[in-house]
Amino acid sequence: MSSEARPIPPAQFAAALEDLPVENLYAKVSEIRNSIAHLERSNKELEDYSNSAGGDTDCVAAVRENEEVIGRMNGRIELIKNEVERRGQKWHEAEMNGEVDGEAAAGGTLTDEQLRREMEARMAEEDDDAEEGVHL
Repeated sequence: MSSEARPIPPAQFAAALEDLPVENLYAKVSEIRNSIAHLERSNKELEDYSNSAGGDTDCVAAVRENEEVIGRMNGRIELIKNEVERRGQKWHEAEMNGEVDGEAAAGGTLTDEQLRREMEARMAEEDDDAEEGVHL
């Protein structure tokens, strides 16, 4: 990492969150998760190259540095979660990381099975609402 670019300390990051609207907090988590996904993908490529190149020390160092960054990013997600909960709101992690019932979909989108379950649940809710409507 460049000696000029230092990460914001966790306490400063947490303080900056206090003035942001909740939707901005969730947007920040989405942005962080996207960055983590890119770093993980990069690490996989670096590890594959390093293994084929006989243990390239630069690649090994880059992977290690990326893992440290990922750790800090996960810490920031935890700080954001704490801020949302401090405001008395429920944290919706499943909606943020693309996981539903432990299944992850690429890019934070629903898999076909997850979409089917969501649609069935919504249709069931609409059926319940229709039964409660005005009957003539």
